[in-house]
Amino acid sequence: MDINNLTKHAQELWNEWEIHSLILSSLFLQILLIVTGNRRKYHSGILLGGFVWIAYLSADWVTTYALSSVSRVQGGSKANRKTPTPNNIPAFWAPILLVHLGGPDTITAYALEDNELWFRHLFQLAIQTATASYYLFKSWGNDPLVYIAILIFVAGLAKYGERILVLWLASSNKFRDIENEEVDTFQSEFSKLPSTVFFGMSKEDLNKVLKFDKIIAEALYLHEAQFLFRMFKIFYADLALSHSSHMASYRILTPPENTDTEKSKNAATYAFKVIEVELGFMYDVLFTKLTSVCSKRTILRSISFLSSASALVAFSLMIMNKCSYTETEVIISYILLGGGVVLEIYGVIMLLLSDWAMLRLSSLKKPWANAVFKAIYSDNNKRWERYMAQHDLADAKINEGLWTMVKNSLVCKSSAKVCFLKLIGKNNIQRWEVISDELKELIWKYLLDKRSRYSHEMPDPDPGMNDLKEILAERGDQVLKSMGYLEISRTAVVGLDFHGSLLLWHIATDICYHDDIHQNKGDATKLPPSSKMSRSLSNYMLYILSERPNMLPKGIGGARYKQTGIQLTKHSWCWRSIPKPETHWCSEEFLKEIQKNENNVSMLHNACKLANELQHLETGEFTKEDKWRMISKIWVEMLTYAASNCGWKQHGQALTNGGELLTRVCLLMAHLGLSEQCLPSAKPSSGNADNP
Repeated sequence: MDINNLTKHAQELWNEWEIHSLILSSLFLQILLIVTGNRRKYHSGILLGGFVWIAYLSADWVTTYALSSVSRVQGGSKANRKTPTPNNIPAFWAPILLVHLGGPDTITAYALEDNELWFRHLFQLAIQTATASYYLFKSWGNDPLVYIAILIFVAGLAKYGERILVLWLASSNKFRDIENEEVDTFQSEFSKLPSTVFFGMSKEDLNKVLKFDKIIAEALYLHEAQFLFRMFKIFYADLALSHSSHMASYRILTPPENTDTEKSKNAATYAFKVIEVELGFMYDVLFTKLTSVCSKRTILRSISFLSSASALVAFSLMIMNKCSYTETEVIISYILLGGGVVLEIYGVIMLLLSDWAMLRLSSLKKPWANAVFKAIYSDNNKRWERYMAQHDLADAKINEGLWTMVKNSLVCKSSAKVCFLKLIGKNNIQRWEVISDELKELIWKYLLDKRSRYSHEMPDPDPGMNDLKEILAERGDQVLKSMGYLEISRTAVVGLDFHGSLLLWHIATDICYHDDIHQNKGDATKLPPSSKMSRSLSNYMLYILSERPNMLPKGIGGARYKQTGIQLTKHSWCWRSIPKPETHWCSEEFLKEIQKNENNVSMLHNACKLANELQHLETGEFTKEDKWRMISKIWVEMLTYAASNCGWKQHGQALTNGGELLTRVCLLMAHLGLSEQCLPSAKPSSGNADNP
């Protein structure tokens, strides 16, 4: 066979199977999206995010291209047909593609920006509806297949219309309009109660006020999360809350004074658990259809499901009585119709097992409903993975140097994995660290202490501090000042921008950690537990600086990171390995060598000096454990500073990657009243800024 005949044969084969392969690919992408789309809510895997991104972008393109290809095959060859009737199968498949454009329930938007494109989708709906209608009109006749196609056409309109509605409701302007109306309704529920009354309430009285008194204990945290979620939406829309509202949320999260020790110990874990459910609700609102199918708009879902199921039954009856189509066309039609119904059923099952359905079920307050709830509901493996990304600058530069040596020696290009990670912007993650209950407790206790120092509406205020803005501006200096280290506070915190201070403390923490290991003859297990928490928070904050700089205050963090990294490539071995006296990281020769080659944005020289000061703090009274406890509190204070200075839009976008610890801390602070949106003078913002 010569090349011309081979090309002709390939072209004929493609012409015959083009629409088949495209429409099956469209169905396959829908299956991938419905199975993997919602996993971003709980998992932060790099490969998962890239996989969903590719599938999301490909799905609409493949479906639209397949719909445009229908016209080229409609009325095609009749040679392989059992009877010489017109080929109406493509016209029958066109409405199925319209259903695919509606997308699965588990993902309507990959990013927040996709919600702003709702009008583009509305325009596309008009075009694709007109296209499918034209195919149906062109095929109109005695063929019952056309009438079955009308059922699918109705399902497609309902499903695509539902997607556009969800995108519109999640768009920034509409979201703010909705919450502008909601804020008055929400705050009116507490208008008759003074905010201080919540402090004297028992848990039972609080539940009565919030109408949770008849909710079973296993479902109580869902209802508390839903209450806090209503507040979260108001915060997210950049609106302010009354004192009574946020004092109610304060009491939900904080245990009463007479709580026993064991419950108090678990308070941090419980608070984080409630916040995780709340963030799950927010993810569903911004990126899925779940809130739509749980509302009065369920009629759209019912229409879509009943139309698809009816079409499958009608098609089966038609094939049993009379079939004028090829076996291939019949099989593909069955796959498309059956696959569509299975996807609808899968979506319903996911809905019935979702927090939204369980919330509604437990709200019935009936014995049978409570029994069903206890039987089917489990929150195991449904929450945030409780990991935080780690990026150690010294490790990164050491590994980068080793990789460069290997690459140069092998004269090869970067591996496919490295290229892929750079493509999706995840090449700075070195590992994941478990967020331990001890770390949650450290953060939680610090936030409660921070709130107690803000006397507004507190029963026993600290008379020394009542300026919330000053409290929120603390980024390590308060810890140092409270312990009397004013000079360190001035040089290592107050005298630097936040990015510089972050890098400074990151390197100093790394030096102190490894120096203490050397002092213990390489045994890291002998270090205080707070040393590991300090290092984990240090690496996490540097990950935020390098990977998600938009979640930090504006500054020259990128330049500082780059220049400090260049110097670390040459000098980090001085504290990672057992040093000789002349190359010790705090020796005068070493510091002079660094300073000689350092520019004004690198933080290595100052970090070494800070580490030296920290190591010399250890005395008889100030132990190694005291030192690490202080450093851990400094990192928590920097974490809270970054959290409160990050826009809600950035926090919302982070939900698509499993969420960030930074977001959870920010939400905890807001519910405890540690937010400028809770200030007595706070008013709804008219600017867009960083908020939707």
